[in-house]
Amino acid sequence: MSLANKLLAVGLPTTGWNDAYASSLGNDFVAKWSVLGNINQAIINTVFWVGIAISLGFGIINGVKYAMSGGDKYAAQAAKQGVTNAIIGFIIVVGFRTIVTLIMRLLGSENVPTGTNMPF
Repeated sequence: MSLANKLLAVGLPTTGWNDAYASSLGNDFVAKWSVLGNINQAIINTVFWVGIAISLGFGIINGVKYAMSGGDKYAAQAAKQGVTNAIIGFIIVVGFRTIVTLIMRLLGSENVPTGTNMPF
C-alpha cells in the first residue's frame, strides 16, 4: 500500500503542510504513525517506561528517607513501606507489559511492544 493510500485510509491530508513536515521528521513519518499498531506500541512503551521511572524514583526517595530516619522507628517503618510499595509498583508495571505482550502474540499481532523502538 502506497503512502497516499495509507493516508487516505486514516483520513490524513495528503498535501499541504503534511508533506514538508513529514519529510523534515524522517522517512515515512506519517505512514509509520498511520498504522494503529504503531500508535498502540508507542503508548504501551511510554506507559511502561514512565511507570518504571516513577517506581524507581519512589524507591530511591524512600530509600533515602530510610537512611535519614535517624533511629525514629515510625519514620523508618514508613520508609520501608514506601520501598515495598515501589517494588510492588515495579512488579505491576513489568507484569502489565508482559501480559499485554503475551496477549498480542497469542492474537497474532505484528506490532508486539518489545524493545524501545519508537516509530520515528
